[in-house]
Amino acid sequence: MPTLNERIGAVIKRKRQRDRLTQNALGACIGVSGSYISSIESGQTGVRITELEGLATQFRTTAIELINEAAGRDEYTFTASNRERDAFLTLYDTLTPEQRTLARTFLLFLREQQERERHEPAE
Repeated sequence: MPTLNERIGAVIKRKRQRDRLTQNALGACIGVSGSYISSIESGQTGVRITELEGLATQFRTTAIELINEAAGRDEYTFTASNRERDAFLTLYDTLTPEQRTLARTFLLFLREQQERERHEPAE
């Protein structure tokens, strides 16, 4: 079973890849080296709280949320689909409540259109 450090490293790697950042670019954002980011992602070193807070800010979340995500996920498969889903959820989280309502309404509309097309007889 992976340690918490390994799980936090996996969460950071997934979010870094989702945001299409290199280890060096992410490190530069929080004032550390790319090799330090690499050692965190591989679970070789534990992340210091100051860097965890910087990473959380970079990923538009909190340090507690990063820890909770690491503690709560047993397995995460990195795929293009999951990357898109994570990017979409990150974008959704930045919307105002009114914009979220509009986005949800639009998604429901799209789903209805898809269902309608699926049940229409072919010509």
